[in-house]
Amino acid sequence: MVSAWPGCLPEPLERSRSLNEFEVKHIPDDFLVRESVAVRHTPKESATHRLYLLRKCGYTTMEIVRAIAAAAGTTESSIGYCGLKDEDGVTEQLISTPLAVSLPTSDEADVGTGGRWYTTQHYGFTNTPLRVGQMEGNSFKVVLRNVEPEHATGFFSRKKINFMFLNYFDTQRFGVPNGPHLTHLVGAAMLEGRWDDARKILMELNSPESKLAADWAGPSRDFFFQLDERVTSFYPAAHASFAWNEHLAELATAAAGACVRRITVDGISFTYVTESAAAARVLAEAHELPTTKYRFDGGALARSASVRATVAQTVIEVDDRADDEYFPRRKRVELSFFLPSGTYATAAIRQLAAQVS
Repeated sequence: MVSAWPGCLPEPLERSRSLNEFEVKHIPDDFLVRESVAVRHTPKESATHRLYLLRKCGYTTMEIVRAIAAAAGTTESSIGYCGLKDEDGVTEQLISTPLAVSLPTSDEADVGTGGRWYTTQHYGFTNTPLRVGQMEGNSFKVVLRNVEPEHATGFFSRKKINFMFLNYFDTQRFGVPNGPHLTHLVGAAMLEGRWDDARKILMELNSPESKLAADWAGPSRDFFFQLDERVTSFYPAAHASFAWNEHLAELATAAAGACVRRITVDGISFTYVTESAAAARVLAEAHELPTTKYRFDGGALARSASVRATVAQTVIEVDDRADDEYFPRRKRVELSFFLPSGTYATAAIRQLAAQVS
């Protein structure tokens, strides 16, 4: 499991994430993520690609891949990765490069502005570059803060919590912290051919791509198609995710009856269930819902039909109950769990908080 990194100072993030009365991601080290992916290693003599372990704090995956590619003198598309990791928190994931591209490795953080840092460490050799969607899931270790003492000795007194929750795409899918969460609107404009509108909305999102969009002097359509195709594909995918969330909210309202709670987070609305039994009723009604996948390949948009599970299940291990050093007269607890690929830890914890309160 990932551990604390001394370059990430224990200062509160610019905006702590409230989950009802609880706090998550109060400091970066409160949210630790390690990607799980099985890769076949190959002797260097017969390998085509190198593998590196990327550890980072304060960068999106797409942003750091762009920076690594520029530093190494290669293209973004040559840097393989399996999934996108939050900029809030300390994350670990594998990346791949062609054998001819060698990245510097170090045990010390390459510290950027605002306490941001990253490291790359050699992990091995392979004949298969990493691709999006290849991973099995992610392991999490999350510190939940500002917990009432009675909750720490009540709900969180259990060693393990068997937990079912609605499998929403969470707010990370729709924007970055401290910015408007409108990536789905960028995607909608792209799908409708409104390229000027798409670039204008993107410029307002306060994301790493926003400045690139603002500095672009050519036709708006050309801006999107000169990006890494994985980045270009992200926006139509966000549009499909938003539509899928709305479908799930309708299903939850119909299946769970009065056991729902509607909240808005970063401008995105969610309908949560207030007990695992209600999540089970949603599962019984429909175990999956259809969605559309989008992928840009060689400048052409490809669509494919897919499905996504309506409900996810995990076992949460509760540990390290202690006084909260940031919130007087409150407690903190540590939650450890594994989630399959595409499932959001923040969505799970927010629904857990809804059941506590």
